[in-house]
Amino acid sequence: MIINLDRNSEESTKYAAYEASKIINNGGIVVSPTDTVYGMLADASNKEAVERIYQIKEREKNKPFLILIKNAESSKYFSQMEIPDIVKKNIPGELTFIMSLSDSLKENFLYLKNTVALRVPKDRYMQLILNNTKPLVAPSANPSGAGEILDGNKLAELYKDKANLIINAGILENKMPSTLYDCLENKILRQGSVILNI
Repeated sequence: MIINLDRNSEESTKYAAYEASKIINNGGIVVSPTDTVYGMLADASNKEAVERIYQIKEREKNKPFLILIKNAESSKYFSQMEIPDIVKKNIPGELTFIMSLSDSLKENFLYLKNTVALRVPKDRYMQLILNNTKPLVAPSANPSGAGEILDGNKLAELYKDKANLIINAGILENKMPSTLYDCLENKILRQGSVILNI
């Protein structure tokens, strides 16, 4: 199924978010715009859904996925670390931050290893989804090793037989991946739209 999303329309945004949430809660995969680029969304705790994304993206198993959470408080489920002030000042926003993964979760989240990369989207559409789902895996919606695909029509053609739902918001203008910050090492691993003053 393909749904066209007009992000300037509240009605369209709510409808797309509702349908995406429904698919995700039923164990499905949604190709959708996120707060940054297009991503593949699934319930982060659903092993089968996560496994399907690895297969669809042809991604190596030793490469973990980032997880989207609805607020800073939700990070406590994944990590016992305190979010550093430099990160707190910039969330919600296009900032992905790496923290140590709680030992108790390592069996349930085998794709994460010892750390977890988290982001709290500021985007209204993504917040609507996250308010109705568990935390989400959200790798970029392109085959592993390929560049970002910012055209929803291309993604619809690519994944129409592989994803359960495609949310097509057209071409995402001037979008870049999030800034990636390592809270353990206190350093920027990837510079994105958020500028951190370290």
